[in-house]
Amino acid sequence: MPSMSISHSVPLSASIEDAWAKLQLEDTWAGIGPISYVSNPEHSADGTLVSFEWGANVGGKVYRGTATTIEATEPTRFVLDMDTSEIVGHVTTVLTETGDTCDVTVSIDLTTKGMLSAMFFPAIKGALNSGFPQQVEDLAATI
Repeated sequence: MPSMSISHSVPLSASIEDAWAKLQLEDTWAGIGPISYVSNPEHSADGTLVSFEWGANVGGKVYRGTATTIEATEPTRFVLDMDTSEIVGHVTTVLTETGDTCDVTVSIDLTTKGMLSAMFFPAIKGALNSGFPQQVEDLAATI
């Protein structure tokens, strides 16, 4: 099945602790990669984002999926497992301290798992490649 990986780094004007806290807010993830909106978040007792449901509008078709935290190494690494009926993957966020501020690197790895997504994967890949750097820049602007 077709797959892709993409990554983008941005310097932040926030401390690594503030950036980590922002990653635990479900709304932070709306607009990253295929995620159009987020709903039904779950957090652990310490405030770590555990999971949420999400939707994506790709070519006029709405895909619904789930995101589950598979790694949360505070305050440097946060990994979400993404799953829909057509696409699976991971969103990995790495925070690197740079004095009083930090840099953020967001990476997405996606693989198709259905025939429909395999047929449309070139369009999906093109859309993500063209829009992903701006999405990470937008995420950085909110931190």
